[in-house]
Amino acid sequence: MKTSVVCLLLVVIAGSTLAAEPTKSTVRKKRVMPEFYVSGSTLDKSLDNNHAVFELQFSQLLLNEMEVNVLQKPQIELSCNGVIRLVELDSTLKTSIIVSPGKYIFQLAVVNGSYNEIFSDSILIEPRHITTCRINFRAEDMREMLLKPVIYVYSPTDQVVSLQLKPKGDFTFTYPQYTNSGWNGIAHPDGSFTINDKTYPYLFWEGADNQVDQLADYSTGFVVKQAEVTTFLEEKLTQMGLNDKEKTDFITFWGPRMIQAEQGFVQFIFNKEYDQLASLSVSPAPQELFRVYMLWTPLENATELNPQPQEIKSVNRSGFYVIEWGGSELIYHPILSSYE
Repeated sequence: MKTSVVCLLLVVIAGSTLAAEPTKSTVRKKRVMPEFYVSGSTLDKSLDNNHAVFELQFSQLLLNEMEVNVLQKPQIELSCNGVIRLVELDSTLKTSIIVSPGKYIFQLAVVNGSYNEIFSDSILIEPRHITTCRINFRAEDMREMLLKPVIYVYSPTDQVVSLQLKPKGDFTFTYPQYTNSGWNGIAHPDGSFTINDKTYPYLFWEGADNQVDQLADYSTGFVVKQAEVTTFLEEKLTQMGLNDKEKTDFITFWGPRMIQAEQGFVQFIFNKEYDQLASLSVSPAPQELFRVYMLWTPLENATELNPQPQEIKSVNRSGFYVIEWGGSELIYHPILSSYE
């Protein structure tokens, strides 16, 4: 067996993604998918004492986020001390390198785009062992959509109200149009809002943000089967205190999307946690500002999650109050369910 002692520089040619290390939230503990980590090491009796193997497993996000078609496979350049070889990944997104036992430091860099380098710790590989390394690329410009956040403004009597909304990412659409001064108009008892003599049933916005998936915590929430989607949403939205119109708006938007998966994971973020996506200020100040955002993650049928049921918050519907709901569809990161 040919021995190849390597210290690797991995470069994605066809395209790649890279996960940035976020800071911990003071509101919710964020679980971060590491860019590079060792997932295991096993003895392989077919190897002799002079050989070992690094098995490099790249994340499925390399395909999901690159949107690579079947004719364009990711190419990885491996380099050490000027020795370079090119590897074309197949559908397994896996490659193996034969090495001598010892310590290795991996470096990862993306050629075509604005990406950070990844550096591993010093990794010891023992004789006759296969050490599996997980590599998780994520493009800096990959952003999740914040889908149909809508805002209902309930005033006991018609009154002039101003709303200032500041998403952490960017607006992709607003209706009515959001101006530099915000939304300024008249709020009504039924939750509708009038701007320039035109009345809207709610204020609508959508946006894009590259930090949404970092809010997901698979340890708490709900696993929802395809056949249970409508019943689940009706139950949880009722617990939140949403009225029939709000529940109908929510379910008719999210229900058709959610039933496309055999099962999925649902987690809600409320009120101050919502500020991690977009802050909202209202003048005059309402007696209640109730905001709920759903993180929906489709799962393969074989995926097993056992989250603790999440506590559901509810709105106080008295006086002058504002309700907002929205959501995002995320990609499942298996590592997040077990990695701290």
